[in-house]
Order: sequence, then structure tokens, then C-alpha cells
Amino acid sequence: MRHMTKLLMITVLVVYLLLSGCIQPSANTMEPPTSAEDNQVQKLVIGTTNKVEDTNINDYCFGIFLRQMSHQALVTISADGDIVPELATSWNTSDLKTWTFHLVDNATWHDGKPLTAQDIKFTMDYRKKNDPNWKSVFGDLLSVEAPDNRTVIMTLDKPDFNFLMNLAVYRILPEHVYKKVEDPKKFNTPDAWIGTGPYVLKSFDKATGLLHFEAYDQYWGSAPAIDQIDIRYFANTDTMILAFQKGEIDVPYAYATGFSPFYMPKLLNDEDIGIMIQKNGGITNVLWFNENKTYFDSKVFRQAVSYAIDYEEMKNIFTAGYGSIPDAGLVPQGTLYYKETRTLAYDVNKSRDLLDAAGFKDTDGDGFREALGGKKFQPVLSTRSDMADNVRAVEMLKKYLNAVGIDVQLKVMDRTSFSNSLDFDKTHEMALTRTTYWGMQMCAGYGSGYIDQRFYGWSMVNDSKFQTIVDQLTSTIDKDKRKALAGQIQDYYADEMPAIAVYNMDIIQPYNKNYAGWVYNPYNGVLNYDTLFSLHKV
Repeated sequence: MRHMTKLLMITVLVVYLLLSGCIQPSANTMEPPTSAEDNQVQKLVIGTTNKVEDTNINDYCFGIFLRQMSHQALVTISADGDIVPELATSWNTSDLKTWTFHLVDNATWHDGKPLTAQDIKFTMDYRKKNDPNWKSVFGDLLSVEAPDNRTVIMTLDKPDFNFLMNLAVYRILPEHVYKKVEDPKKFNTPDAWIGTGPYVLKSFDKATGLLHFEAYDQYWGSAPAIDQIDIRYFANTDTMILAFQKGEIDVPYAYATGFSPFYMPKLLNDEDIGIMIQKNGGITNVLWFNENKTYFDSKVFRQAVSYAIDYEEMKNIFTAGYGSIPDAGLVPQGTLYYKETRTLAYDVNKSRDLLDAAGFKDTDGDGFREALGGKKFQPVLSTRSDMADNVRAVEMLKKYLNAVGIDVQLKVMDRTSFSNSLDFDKTHEMALTRTTYWGMQMCAGYGSGYIDQRFYGWSMVNDSKFQTIVDQLTSTIDKDKRKALAGQIQDYYADEMPAIAVYNMDIIQPYNKNYAGWVYNPYNGVLNYDTLFSLHKV
């Protein structure tokens, strides 16, 4: 009760401050200054808990920072979620199978060599051989041709409406550097950092986790607004927020997520700190079932689990009023063609009845259910150790499932091991982890890439009914047909329950109010080109 009272006080305080204008619901906080030279940001320090293990192109967190700072793609995602030009000035397709891209004519690599269409062809061919995620993202890409220095033609084996969304996150590499590199995982010298973006990585201190970027003075576009950027690693969020309060960093950053509302009261008391609040285009925590595993292929079992969870309690504990419970249809509100499906409900008696109907009964009287034939049933629920809320959340889920007689075993894994389990080995049974904005858009959109076993397939669904909807979504341009198909895929999720959206928290992003021009992007948060090119001193 004392805990809930504290949450209520936090929520009331923040609502008051939001209404009074102390919290900014939008990222654009001020008009550009009249004198760019006087208001130029000399150095920006970004804090993060996204740890860079190595500076090769396959390192997950390193790739996040490269994509926003030094390496570009053919297209990018704008602040309103649209696909806009980057290295490609324009593109066209008549059938969603053959895509022709026209490149900028003045882009150069950081070593001065010009970008050509051959670099794009090389990148796609090279990554096909060396990127473990290639098949999940570009498995339908048949060929890439470069008929001249400024034209790229990509041919797919079937139409793909969402192809540009996949390209938006795919960094282009310099052929003259990587053509000599047989194993990119072992290539981490400064040559591996060469890109076409507005910033050059100058140094990486592995001991402290510090990345130091400087503006590239020969950048092919307009000059960015910040001269130098340091990205400083912190082992946990508490120490990072403390450094933020002390003014040691200008903004805390976490890819594809925000920060806990429990930091809000102390931050709101600081007149130099502003807060953005944005709706989450991903989902903060989802419970995934591997349908390729015995027992988890049972729809009745998955439905039983869904009724065992106290969603309201989870939302209150983890979001303090800054969140929502998504429908059984999985897709968050605000998504194009979102359809309201049934509400996820907490009903212990219904959960028990469904488990009985599925043949899970306590035959030995120990309080936990066995599978058919009296076989011991101890399903494993895994999550990431580097996400503190996830560790607490699986403990809550274990409590709920124990209450209906399911003897859940928890498995807390480091990020790499967890990723290998879900993305490649498919050894998980149940897993709790988030989706990102881009992840919800990939494949045919609507989270299908996480569900369909032909792609990332965390749920390993191999149902022809589902895959037909996915294939029709990728090949359909007509808006009315797409809306109908989007509704069908959400209805499928609500009925079959290959995954359960446990709760979704709004994006809470603190920032330094002594700088204006912060822009929030649904794909990568405040670390994006709009911010890098518009930030200025107040």
C-alpha cells in the first residue's frame, strides 16, 4: 500500500507539471538561434548503458552508434516515421520486386574516396556472406546491380512493400576497405570505422567504454551543429542518471527505449533538466512462446498463461502511470491500421480451467501441474540480465504462473547469449523481452518479423494461415486491402496468442535544457540527424 501511494503521488506530480508546461510532450523545444556561430555546441556528452564490446561492424551496440553518427544507408526514417532519402536521392518501383535507386553525386568516404553504386552492391553481397542476420532481413533479395556509378538496381524474388524499412537500418560499407577483410568480426582498426556520415570516430577506450566522435570537415552534406561528441558508457542506469544530475553528461541515452518514471521526481526538481514524453512505437515487454517446442505449440496452453498474468499490477509497478496494457492483438495503439482486439484479462480461475482442459494436472499432489502421462513440467522462462526491469518482471511472472500450478524455471542470460538463443539457436521455450519500433515494422510490419519463423521468428510460427496474411501484406499496395490485412493479423494474434504484450511504457527522455533543438525519432530516439544538425545553446 505504501508503494502504491508513492506511485500515485509521482503520477499526480508529473501530471501537474505536464499541464503547467514543465514537461515537454514534444522534442522541438525552441526556434533555431539567430547566430549559429555564437550558439554552436562545441562538445556534447552522451551517457549510455548500451555497452560496446568491440569496434567491428557485427557488434550490436557499436552498430547502433555508427548508424546514427558515422555510417549511412540508402534511406532513413524521419521523426514522423516516414522513409526519406539519405545516400539515395530518389527511388522507384513498379512491382515492389525491382527497386531502382539514384545516389547523391558528391558523397565521399572519410578517407576522401568517392561513394559509388559499386559500394552499395559490394555491401549487400558482402553482408550476405558475413551477417548472421542477413536471411531474417534480406532473405528475398536475389541480386544487386550497379549499371553506373549513381544507379543501383535491387531485385527481390517476390514483392515487398516494406523493403525500404529494412534498408533504412542497413549501413553501407566502403568496398576499397572491406574487400580485403575475410572476417569482419576480427576487423576493428580505425579503417573499420570509415563511413560517409557527418561524424568520424576518432578513438575508442575499451577500458572506460568511451567513444569520441568529431565532425567530418569534408562531409558531403551541410555541417552538423555539434563539433565533438563523446559517448560515455555506464554500468547501470543509476550511476548514469547521477552523472546527468551533476552535469557530467548532457543526455542519458538508451536505444529504442526510455527511462524509468521512478527517476522523474528528482529530475523534475532541476531547472536545467527537461523531460520529453513520447508514445512507444515498440512494446516494452512481451512474453514470447516458441511454438516449435512441445507444449508451447498448444493454443490452449498459451491462452491459459495469458489469463494467469495480473497486467494491471505489472503496469503499475513498472510504468507508474506512464504506460498501458496492449490488447491481445499485440500491436500498440498509434500504429497505422491499429485494430482494437480483446482486452488482456487477469482471470486465475479461467487460467486453471484451460490448463485442466489442456491436460496439465497436479497428479502427485506437490502443488504443481504435470503434463500428460504424469511427466514433470517445468517450462523455462528466459530474459536478459542487462535489463533490470526484465529480471524483476520474470520474477513477477513466475509468481503468477506458480499460482495456477505451473512450475516455471527462470533463466537470466547475458545479452549475447540471450540473442543467440532467440535469433539463431531457437533453444528458448518462453522468453521475455522488448520489441523496438523498427522491429515492429520489419518483415510485413505489425510485429510479423518476430512471429514468422521465416524471419527472426521468436515465436517460430509456421502456420499457412498466418504466413498467407504476411505474404499478402508484403505484396499489397492498395490502402484498403492493407487495412483489412492489418486487422486480420491482429485478430490472429488475439486468437492464437503466439506472444503476449505484458505491458508497454511510454518513452521518458530527459535532456539538458541549456541546449535547444532536441528531436525525438521513433527509430533511434534523441540520437538522430535532426538533433545533430539543429542542437544549439540557449
